[in-house]
Amino acid sequence: MPRSAAGFSSRPPAASKTGMSTDDSNANQPETLKNGFVSRYVFSSDHKTIGLNYLWLALFSVFLAMAMSLLMRIHLAWPGLHLPFLSNLGNAPDRFAALTTLHGSLMVFLVLTAAPQAGFGNYFLPLQIGAREMAFPTLNLLAFWLTVASLFGLTTTFFLSPQPAITLWIVSVAIFCAASLLNALNFSVTTIDLRAQGMTLPRLPLTVWAWFINAILGALIFSILLAACVCLLSDRLLSTHFFPLLNFVANQRSGVIPNAVPVLWQRLFWFFALAEVYVAMLPCFGLTTHLISTFSRKPVWKERLVVLALCGVGVFGFCVWGQHMFSSGMNPFSPLVFSLLASSLGIPATILVVSWFGTLWNARVQLNTAMLFALGFVSLFLSGGLSGIFLARHDLAAAAAVSDDFVTGHFHLVMGVAATFAILGALFFWFPKLFGRRLNEPFGKLHFWLTFAGVYCAFMPMHWLGLIAHARVLPSNVAPSVVAAGSSIHTFITVAILLTVFAQGLFLINFLWSLFRGEKVAEYNPWCATTLEWSVSSPPPADDFGVTVPVVYRGAYEFSVPEAAEDFVPQHLAPEQVVKARKSGE
Repeated sequence: MPRSAAGFSSRPPAASKTGMSTDDSNANQPETLKNGFVSRYVFSSDHKTIGLNYLWLALFSVFLAMAMSLLMRIHLAWPGLHLPFLSNLGNAPDRFAALTTLHGSLMVFLVLTAAPQAGFGNYFLPLQIGAREMAFPTLNLLAFWLTVASLFGLTTTFFLSPQPAITLWIVSVAIFCAASLLNALNFSVTTIDLRAQGMTLPRLPLTVWAWFINAILGALIFSILLAACVCLLSDRLLSTHFFPLLNFVANQRSGVIPNAVPVLWQRLFWFFALAEVYVAMLPCFGLTTHLISTFSRKPVWKERLVVLALCGVGVFGFCVWGQHMFSSGMNPFSPLVFSLLASSLGIPATILVVSWFGTLWNARVQLNTAMLFALGFVSLFLSGGLSGIFLARHDLAAAAAVSDDFVTGHFHLVMGVAATFAILGALFFWFPKLFGRRLNEPFGKLHFWLTFAGVYCAFMPMHWLGLIAHARVLPSNVAPSVVAAGSSIHTFITVAILLTVFAQGLFLINFLWSLFRGEKVAEYNPWCATTLEWSVSSPPPADDFGVTVPVVYRGAYEFSVPEAAEDFVPQHLAPEQVVKARKSGE
């Protein structure tokens, strides 16, 4: 890997020669640096501080949720084992249900939604488009503290009795929705209104496109979930009747209406829930494409088609809300419409996969840890996507009444673990920019291979458990060996999850060691990347670009440029700064 490009990757660019222009306007001015820990980190509206705070919040949440996952698997594999503080799980099913709900809530909201969008997005969106700050810094700070309040409320529900816990959980989700709406507004306005001179839409990095499209999708679906939560709270606390059947079933101890279907709540919930999968995945698509191009040293294959594919994921993901509601009294023709829309998602997904492989074709691939996690994301996304095809079969859907292991394995591969791989790849890539130090590469590669093996050993056997349940449902005579295999697979899965948790312990050691004692980064641009965040020091100064703002002259992925001095050209480099390799004319 080239250590630095001649004159522009390891030195601060001069204002007159490297695509920087002085901005004397008062718009979008940086926050004045404040003294004191509280004012600098707790009440700071600086986008970099808030982005880091989101990442710290997600790091805490993922380890808490991972501990819960381990406890659940131990309970399923060895139900008689007494767990610390949770020895009554077997005798109190509501406690196990609360544990499962809290695990899912933390992963979906605080990790998969907050980390790639609010964490990396807050930190790097202004830097990548040449802005000094987000459009609404105060709203940005408010959104973060609303997210903290949501985390506190979600965690507290585990220690309450069921009815108060349900109410607090709904309140916490509503608070998170409000924070997400503020973030969506901030991201959208920042991308549209605060781009640097020359940063046209075709020149936006794909990470910015993913954050922007995701903000629009989030604004649409989180508003619906927020309204649904408010109506549900009104039913529970004010005796209104927005969801009468749901309210009746939730509160009556006896005389429950048989086969009661709260259709309105289902429609509002699935309007959010199906699109939430793509809210978690869209930023990861952008991050993975960005990493693959950077470490393949090649431009993104069919970049504009990839942008259209990201837009397609957002549009189709928003429109498939009725996919799981075929039995709720909808129009008889609605299954055909939603099935066609859901099938159409395969088109942008295929474009993304083909672009990834096209970028890798005949490339000079650098297999560092960030690239390994990006390739791991591609592998998991393909594996989970293929297993989803089998869920379209009616007989497997019938088996869900006995076991949801197949669905659990599919869901974790295609969304949970795949998205986590993209987040880890981005963390290894941007760690020098965030903290001015490198994560240890040998330790990182060991972490990757243990995690990669662990998640496949954990979630692929869940598909087999689902098929065993399928064998129990359909045939009348099932071999005893098939039934006995189920318990063995449960044990195998638990051991695999133990391996995966151990690997995350190695990552935590690597993270903390590198944070305080890791190798310091001397260059501005250690990865020889092209986007604007690498044109400033690591970590970036308090005012990002100082008294100058960058001028953008080209797209975000100009690698392997034949006539340039190095194999890449940064976006802010003026045409006269591109050193020609040919000696003719000198």
